Amino acid sequence: MGGLGGAPAPRWWRRDRDAGLREAAAAREAAAAAMLDLDVALADLPDAVAAAEEAGAAPARGTGGRRAQHRIPAPDSLARDWRDLSTHADAVIGHYLQALSNNAADGPGASDPARAAADLGAAATALREVHAQVLRFREQYGGVLASAARTRAAAAAEVTAAREARTAAAAARDGLAGTGLADAGVAPLLGEADAALATAEAALAERRAADAAAAASRARRAADAAAERLRGLGDRADAVRRGAASVRTRREALGTRHERLAPVMSELRRRYPLSAWSDVERAPQRAAEELAEADAALAALTAALREPPLDVPEAEALLARVRAAAGRVDDEVRAATGRLSRLDAVAADPGSLLGEVQRAVVDARRFLGGLPEERARRFRRTFEDLARRLPALESAARGERPDWGAVLREAESIERGLAALVRTARAD
Repeated sequence: MGGLGGAPAPRWWRRDRDAGLREAAAAREAAAAAMLDLDVALADLPDAVAAAEEAGAAPARGTGGRRAQHRIPAPDSLARDWRDLSTHADAVIGHYLQALSNNAADGPGASDPARAAADLGAAATALREVHAQVLRFREQYGGVLASAARTRAAAAAEVTAAREARTAAAAARDGLAGTGLADAGVAPLLGEADAALATAEAALAERRAADAAAAASRARRAADAAAERLRGLGDRADAVRRGAASVRTRREALGTRHERLAPVMSELRRRYPLSAWSDVERAPQRAAEELAEADAALAALTAALREPPLDVPEAEALLARVRAAAGRVDDEVRAATGRLSRLDAVAADPGSLLGEVQRAVVDARRFLGGLPEERARRFRRTFEDLARRLPALESAARGERPDWGAVLREAESIERGLAALVRTARAD
């Protein structure tokens, strides 16, 4: 029996209250489970949608500027549908959190289990409905989202590769410490790599996958270029030192060769008219200028080798300058001495020169004779014009006072014309 004044409550009343508390607890657990499912379903969607929108707005480019393969453009409805869905999801989640707060142990509904069960049950139902909508959204735009995820993953991989390339280049640079070797071109490349890598990382953090990939690619190229310049720097330095020793010896020989130009030019002036050798008249002056250039570059190279650190590319460039100038000295000496030898040979035995031209004419005629008539006809006029110059050449060479320079130039002109005719006919 129940009583007044603090008597124990009837058992049926306690049973009803315990049942209400259990229902409220079950509703709270159901709502929490629905919230967890929705949270899992939504977890990566904001980033995925943003990546899809960014990939659709940016030019679809792959490595090296090639258009990305299998890219699915984001439809216009994606952003709109996502905006509506996320707004609705936020509202439902807000209602759930409010219901949870209202029916907490110290909330306004703490003494009303029935109200708690109703509020939290409604929240769980709404959360499950939103979860179903999220799953439908994923199904509808799955291809676009997957493509965007791949694009973002590729961008992240590109950024990682750029970071590793930058680390490798820095390690290669640090490995040269104490060797006395340097490459002034490395620092700007590493600076470029750092700036591009920072841009790539910022773009990746902001979900701009295309910008991140492009900047990372620039960073990796700069870092790889720096590493390439550093690779084998010691071997290149050794090659420069050997080359410097070689060109010093060659410089001495060039001085001797240059001295021989004076008697060669004297013989040309004495034996032949200026028209026969006017193109090599300034050979001694030009050779002297090139010798001065070789000496200046060699002095700079010697100083560079003496003062550490040795900038290897700069030393290589100086060595190349010395060699190029030395080569031009050789060319000038060879042109003058070769002209004297050629004129002497023609003057001593003009028949040999004429025989060479005649053989060239015969060879060209035989070549054209082996071609189909239609092809041969296209080149026959040119051949006949060249062949008709041979008698005049013979007359000039057999005359009383031949202009050997003119004879030599005409012979070479005919031979060049015949060689060009044959080359053209072969390619036709």
